[in-house]
Amino acid sequence: MGLTRGITIHPEPALPARLASEDVIISAPMSYVGSAQRIMRIGRRARGESELAALTTAAVVAVAVAWVFVTVWYLMWGLLLIPYRLHRRGARKRKAESLRHRELLAAIETSGTASAPPVPPPSPDERIGDVEREQAVDALRGHLLAGRLTADEFEHRLGAVAAARTWGQIAAVSADLPSQSG
Repeated sequence: MGLTRGITIHPEPALPARLASEDVIISAPMSYVGSAQRIMRIGRRARGESELAALTTAAVVAVAVAWVFVTVWYLMWGLLLIPYRLHRRGARKRKAESLRHRELLAAIETSGTASAPPVPPPSPDERIGDVEREQAVDALRGHLLAGRLTADEFEHRLGAVAAARTWGQIAAVSADLPSQSG
């Protein structure tokens, strides 16, 4: 910030860089919206206010000419090609979505949030709830079906799971069984 005759001049904030997905135009080139979007891109090339005004004026004239051309084209050929245009629009939408997806993944990978630290195992003295008991029962049922437990052992361990209040007690119920995580 500099001072010039008592007036404070603030530097203009830098505009964020445009993403490639912002430049994808989904509308067909031979549509009113698509032709206007493509022609109005020319305004980005302006370096100053007067150049921007001249380019915008030229773009508006070009859009008007393009719309006359599009109208004539529609009246002559457009109705015959409606299925093709719908197919192309779908392809352009998929291309834009794919590009946005790749940009989002790249942003996640570079931000470092994709590699969250591993969750530490719970303390043996930490209390458990019904969800954890149900998970332990499901694991025991898998061991019963795999033939590692008899029906009597299964019933005995079910009682121990129902009475368990901490992670340590749940772990003791299946300590002699292989883990089913792999």
